[in-house]
Amino acid sequence: MTADAYLVIRCDRADQAEFDGRCGTEGSWPVRFEPHTHRELRRLLKGRGWRRTRDGRDHCPNHTQDPAP
Repeated sequence: MTADAYLVIRCDRADQAEFDGRCGTEGSWPVRFEPHTHRELRRLLKGRGWRRTRDGRDHCPNHTQDPAP
């Protein structure tokens, strides 16, 4: 058996419909963890519509156009 580590970034928008009150959308890339970093993953996901706010939160493509709650 083998195990691998993949980076995942979760949307930080509030969503009361989800079990923990946060949006359940996750962004990932089919590449191994090493030597990639979260900074590299965010750069790749930016092309898919993900955005990082000035206060350090990540927003999925569904929430990049919505005004903040």
